Amino acid sequence: MTKTKIKPLPLETLLLMLKKSVGTTLFQTLYMEVRGHKKDVTEKGNLSCAFYVSSVLAIFGLIDRLHSTVSGTEKALIEAGWRKTTVLKPGVILIWGKAKKSTHDHLHIGFYLNDNKAISNIWQKRVPQKHHFTFGKEGSDTFRSILAMYYHPSLK
Repeated sequence: MTKTKIKPLPLETLLLMLKKSVGTTLFQTLYMEVRGHKKDVTEKGNLSCAFYVSSVLAIFGLIDRLHSTVSGTEKALIEAGWRKTTVLKPGVILIWGKAKKSTHDHLHIGFYLNDNKAISNIWQKRVPQKHHFTFGKEGSDTFRSILAMYYHPSLK
């Protein structure tokens, strides 16, 4: 009797999960105790990009746990074997700087999909959305430069 060989396809599954996550409110709220009080540190989806990315990666065992900041998520990526890259390919993690005309002065994190498209938690809508991988043309008010890109060797 021949055994059927079953092989997980993590990249394909990850990309499908990301596409299906568009518009979900699942990542809007992350409670933490701050100075003895319960606080939604994501501000109802306003600051949910790291929570979104780390949640998805935690499902696949590609990061240690949930994170609420881009810097904490980036540190965890490195510790989990993610490597810096200069090649845009599906499944790559993107870290962006701030937009030219943004009230948000912090970093942003999301996933590269393909065909110049990315997905991240968009603060204006407070849910994951597909968008151009730089949020617009260079020089535009919405453009965000990519500060770092990471890939994981198991996502082939």
